[in-house]
Amino acid sequence: MVVSVLRFMMNLFLYPFALAFLLFYRILQWSGLKAMNYDFHNEIVLITGSARGVGRQIALAFARSGASLALWDIDDIGNRETLQMCLSLGIHVRCYHVDITKYNDVHLHAERVRKELGNVTILVNNAGHFSGKTFLQESETDIEQTFSCNSLSCIWLTKLFLPYMLDINYGHIVIVSSILGLEPTHGPITYAASKFGSVGFSQSLIYELKSINSDTKVNVHCICPYFITTTMFNGFKPKLQFLIPALDASYVAIQTLDSIAWNRQLVILPYRLKYITFLSHVLPKWLKKQLMFYVAGQKPLDMFVNKQKRDYMS
Repeated sequence: MVVSVLRFMMNLFLYPFALAFLLFYRILQWSGLKAMNYDFHNEIVLITGSARGVGRQIALAFARSGASLALWDIDDIGNRETLQMCLSLGIHVRCYHVDITKYNDVHLHAERVRKELGNVTILVNNAGHFSGKTFLQESETDIEQTFSCNSLSCIWLTKLFLPYMLDINYGHIVIVSSILGLEPTHGPITYAASKFGSVGFSQSLIYELKSINSDTKVNVHCICPYFITTTMFNGFKPKLQFLIPALDASYVAIQTLDSIAWNRQLVILPYRLKYITFLSHVLPKWLKKQLMFYVAGQKPLDMFVNKQKRDYMS
């Protein structure tokens, strides 16, 4: 308890400085001293789950910044739409049908990307899977799919593209996780557990890279957004949305590019939710439970629409 209180006091002291830095950074942007659009002309970016939602918006944000793109998804129609949007911005882009839950498929298409575009310098692990079912309703296949897409695929892709980044001592590995990867909840248990895995992998990878090279220029960025207005969470309306509304996919995309430009390792969106990670250690368990049930409801999965078909990669 003493340690939790000290951690709370430390964050309470440091957080105003973080907000001041963020305000200063925005002033630089608005004044034109810091560009709102970043220059990624020399980068080759691979994005998983690019057919819609956050993945599509990340692809468009990179396309506007001049990057060459490799778009991976199992939704061919949606991915081709993203391809056409990016091509209209005058950049080099290819799309691929890849099932990232199958290692052999990932390995095969990683080689294709190297041959057709070159070596990837920015890897964006964005694809996600959410069954929309409760823990007892999920089948073994549902659970395997969730962990393969949300956790294992990040490991497989990083293992394939990291060696080149280490050789040139440059690169960025982005993992789009979730606020549920930091704080557990009832309802989407396996989804939350898989996101805990992706967050843990990103934080461990940071230390691993430092142990390999203390002056490493290979950076890891873990993005932990609140609920986003995409088809994956269609219909979810938390009770405190007037305080913390659902995020827009384009906002998450811009913050993802921001994290690369400013080398931010753990990004919680929106920023005010940063308090969650240390308030949870201070609040009494009974109060924390009451707040959780108030915000998410007794049965949060009942708020989703199209529950009979929740197999989304986005």
